[in-house]
Amino acid sequence: MAAITSEQVMTLRGQTGAGIMACKGALNESGGDLAKAVDILRKKGLAGLAKRAGRAMKEGVVVAKASADGKTLSLLELNCETDFVAKNPDVTGFANTLAAEMLTDAPLANPAENEKAKERLQALAMKMGENMQIRRGVVYSASANTASGFYVHSDSRKGAIVELSFDGSVAAAKAGLEALARELAMQSVAMSPKYLRREEVPADLVANEREIYKAKMEKDEETAKVIAAEDGKTYKPKPPEAIAKMLDGRVNKFFQESCLLEQATIRDSKLTVTQAVKNLGAKLGGNVAVTRFNCFLVGIE
Repeated sequence: MAAITSEQVMTLRGQTGAGIMACKGALNESGGDLAKAVDILRKKGLAGLAKRAGRAMKEGVVVAKASADGKTLSLLELNCETDFVAKNPDVTGFANTLAAEMLTDAPLANPAENEKAKERLQALAMKMGENMQIRRGVVYSASANTASGFYVHSDSRKGAIVELSFDGSVAAAKAGLEALARELAMQSVAMSPKYLRREEVPADLVANEREIYKAKMEKDEETAKVIAAEDGKTYKPKPPEAIAKMLDGRVNKFFQESCLLEQATIRDSKLTVTQAVKNLGAKLGGNVAVTRFNCFLVGIE
């Protein structure tokens, strides 16, 4: 029998919506006969996902797991079409199982790109009768100078993971570092920062925000002129340096909302995350830094 080609596999996948491994197996079983392969998949209940491919997946579940020694953490988001399915024990069970496997199985570190993981989810999707996807996943493994923590909201729709570095003895400072990491993960879930620090924000995005604020300020100036004229008063425009200062203030507020390190902490609005990190470093007798974070919110980029 001739070897099954990738073109045959992709053709069958396009027609049925079944996974790559399932398509390859059906083609091998049918001796390369496409029509028979379709029938085989239909009998196995694997044909039909393509019909649902265009339906939106705005619901889902976020789960997190930690290894026994706490040195490896995983965060995973699965998406589906309805909240009813998201809460199904089979779905939450699969999500938790996959998140646990991510801790020890290196190929599963990015499950959204792992074909075997997607094949398993596809079988579950057929059972649930909904379109489903592994949207994203990440694994943090502690090094000699890092510690991490995670937080998942009670609704299982929001979760985050944060890694901290410390230039002293991580073993001695582990409890404090993990506690702050979890606190910052909770901060991420509550305040939805998109970036760690302002240097990571794309320059074109900052420029666009500045233009938006500038246009609004100019419109406010024109409105003020009209109001002054209607009241029979002379309007005194703000000096350029004052406008520039106000514009910088608006942009800084954008950074404070978008960047984790610049946000006010959820525990104390007068304390920034940066200061909270410095305070822990002073308490531990070394330098603490936030090295990375991931925040998964179902239905939100």
